[in-house]
Amino acid sequence: MFRRELSIRDILLLTVGMLTLLIAVLVASETLKDWHRLQDIRSLKNATILSDQLFEAGEKLSVERDIAYSMLHAPSNDMINTLRPGLSSSRKEADYALNLALLSLKYYDLPGLSTQLEKTEKQINSLHALRVEIDEAIALPLEKRNHDLLERWFTNATATITQTQMLWMGFIKNFSNIDSAATLHMRFKHILGIIMEYSGRERSLIGRLIVDNAAPTAPELAQLQQWQGTVDLGWKISDTLADQGGLYPDVAPYFQDAKSHYFTIYDMIRGVFYAPDRHGGTTYPISVDFWLEMATQTTDSLYALKDAALNETHNHITSLEKKALRSIGINSTLLLLALFLCLFCFRIIIRRVIFPVNYMIQALIDATEGKPLSFIPPSASQRDEIGRLTHVLYVFQQKMEEIKRYSSELERSNKELDDFSYIASHDLKEPLRGIHNHARFLLEDNQDKLDPDSVSRLGRLVYLSQRMELLVNDLLYFSRLGRQDLAIQPANINEAIHDIENTLDVFLAERNAHITIPHTLPTIVCDKVRVTELFRNLITNAVKYNEKETKTVEIGFMETHHSQEDIIIHNVFFVKDNGKGIASEFYEEIFRIFKRLQNNKNQKEEGTGVGLTFVKKIIERHGGKIWLASELGIGTTFYFTLGEHNYDTAART
Repeated sequence: MFRRELSIRDILLLTVGMLTLLIAVLVASETLKDWHRLQDIRSLKNATILSDQLFEAGEKLSVERDIAYSMLHAPSNDMINTLRPGLSSSRKEADYALNLALLSLKYYDLPGLSTQLEKTEKQINSLHALRVEIDEAIALPLEKRNHDLLERWFTNATATITQTQMLWMGFIKNFSNIDSAATLHMRFKHILGIIMEYSGRERSLIGRLIVDNAAPTAPELAQLQQWQGTVDLGWKISDTLADQGGLYPDVAPYFQDAKSHYFTIYDMIRGVFYAPDRHGGTTYPISVDFWLEMATQTTDSLYALKDAALNETHNHITSLEKKALRSIGINSTLLLLALFLCLFCFRIIIRRVIFPVNYMIQALIDATEGKPLSFIPPSASQRDEIGRLTHVLYVFQQKMEEIKRYSSELERSNKELDDFSYIASHDLKEPLRGIHNHARFLLEDNQDKLDPDSVSRLGRLVYLSQRMELLVNDLLYFSRLGRQDLAIQPANINEAIHDIENTLDVFLAERNAHITIPHTLPTIVCDKVRVTELFRNLITNAVKYNEKETKTVEIGFMETHHSQEDIIIHNVFFVKDNGKGIASEFYEEIFRIFKRLQNNKNQKEEGTGVGLTFVKKIIERHGGKIWLASELGIGTTFYFTLGEHNYDTAART
């Protein structure tokens, strides 16, 4: 089935599009998260405002309870008239805060909230009914007031405050997972409300005792001690919450002032109202006016602490809101920038990459079909890589025109080279064979008739004709080495060496030579015939030019080798002998064709001097390199590789 492959254009456009889409999705996801975060923060902000209203309502209800409680025990109209403005003010403020909070809460659809609202409204209605009775009672003389009303008022007012706190807790818990610091702030304010409530209860009961000039009963004393313990625990918890929520550095002065006011008053009245040997019928050392003045100072310090906490909570939530808005702005800008960059990249890719590349591809296709090349030089404004490539192809077009004054000449030269090869292999070798045969026949037929000098000359002529034919054969073989394709296949080098030993067994035995392979050689991908010839030449050379009694040739392989230039080379073969060695000045000369270091007519071994030339050529055809290390009188080691990418630039340390 035909399958269309994606073009570079499609890949580039698809890549840019996918990257842009990925960036857009990531940024949009973060923007959506920030938007939801912003909505949560704003909900938390509104919830905090409602929470503060409920908090304010509870405070004012506590003040109203305490003042009304004291007024019901006031013995004179002067005292009642002194307390009446505070009662009226606290009622108005409590009603305003409660009505505003309840009206706002009705817009929230939260679990269990409607039930709490109904309970709160019912409790407030009951409180309003008792207010009428309170107003009627304080207009009567002290002896005509209903003392049962005092207990009912205290219980009802306390229940209303408690219900307000329950409503606050049921509402605010739905926002406690938005921000941990804000949650700790709200818990701090809740504990602060408990401190104000229970200190208000203490204040109310002590105020009544002062008005009545009566000692606290055992239950009342137990209540005072219980309330005081609750307040003490509240101060400890609030201290921890202020520290954990980060409030303490900003509210510390207010916190210490409020705490100091409370415990100062507590220490002043500890022996009067909280000790077992309390007031025993004598007049209290403080008047109700003085007591209310001190209590008011404590209340004011608590209000100041509350206001400082409210302000810090507001600042914290405002900073969260600004941070979310800033993040939304940044992400939106990034999204727009990503879209702009996508369009810009599309334009650049299409106009400055795809169009020029398509034009060049078409020109190259035309060239492969034999049509004339036509590359337009780049405009002056396009000096980028594509423009430079276009310029290179334009120059290539010009050079191609030039290469066409040389193509026919090259074909003619190759034809002449082929003709020469034929002449060298046939016409040149034929007369050489004739000279060799005639000289040998003359020598065989007339050896007894010729003088010794003539016999020597004819023998020399036979030798020279044979050597000339060997030189021609080696020259032709050398030329074919560079032109014939390699038969690449996996080759077991151990088997190749074994074949060489079998074919050279007589040669090695006559010269008392031995081949050793200390470790198994690898199987490599190569032209096995050529590589076998490579090893044969190195082995025969190692044996020929060795004057030791026992001649050894060691063949090995190293996965890693450090050259003398401190270059790390991988996969290195070596052939090592114990011969006479080679002087360093001849390291390059020995690889030249027909170059022999020994040219003595009396030398035992004959050769044309092309063995190492063949070796180097075969190695280079395999993409490798050959080099040697030698020491005169000790021996020579030839190292070589049979593949590319065998070298590291890292040197030994």
